[in-house]
Amino acid sequence: MVQSSIEPGEESFRTLEESLSTEVFETLWGHDRNALPTAVDYAYKQIWKQLVFAKEQKEQRLSDVVLAEKLGVSRTPVRQALERLVQDGLVRSDPRRGFWVRTFTAQDIHEIYDLRGALEVLALRLAAPHLDPDNLKSQLTLLYQVHAQLDQHPVSLFLQSDFRLHTFFIRASGNSRLIHYLSTLRSQFSMFQVKDTRNPLRMKPALHDHEQILLALLEENIEKAAEVLAAHIVRSKEYVLADIFAEEKEVEP
Repeated sequence: MVQSSIEPGEESFRTLEESLSTEVFETLWGHDRNALPTAVDYAYKQIWKQLVFAKEQKEQRLSDVVLAEKLGVSRTPVRQALERLVQDGLVRSDPRRGFWVRTFTAQDIHEIYDLRGALEVLALRLAAPHLDPDNLKSQLTLLYQVHAQLDQHPVSLFLQSDFRLHTFFIRASGNSRLIHYLSTLRSQFSMFQVKDTRNPLRMKPALHDHEQILLALLEENIEKAAEVLAAHIVRSKEYVLADIFAEEKEVEP
């Protein structure tokens, strides 16, 4: 089963994590949810949140029996939710050993972020001519709200700002296939992005990049916006790789 990394007694922190994971899920997937969520939707949401917000990446089995009992639903919707998570790349399925948490190598990170960079820059170029300046200013306003609270390390507000901005560009591209492919990748890099945001040193550079992208778009300088976005995603990849190598050194005997 998915094991929580929160120690017993840390009830306030557990509540914060639950609130944050719910906010992030709604920001990313709120537009795609059914008006009346099914048991599969519920199971998917709960398992997704646990996977994306796990403190460490560990290969472990996901028992549909245990998850069904924990979530208060039958095994069938849990298995269907796990199959969806296999498609998202967060879970792997073994015909003889069941479902397992997916672990990622450095090569996986390169592939995920290189593909993300190419597709998001394309989405931005397609979206740019149609973007409403008022919407861009609204994104800037939220960004400045985050910046004003940097000394408090506002993880929740930052992630809302970050995911809303990237989702805004992707959806505004108007290319349904591009939106679909990026949605498939989104859960994978969200896992690393959530973890990276917990590092206080990572938030300020990201906010600066976002500001430069928005200001360039307001000036109708699409080339500059695309250039900054591409560099921003490369930098994000480098941060994730640095974190992975740091973790590997920590577990060395």
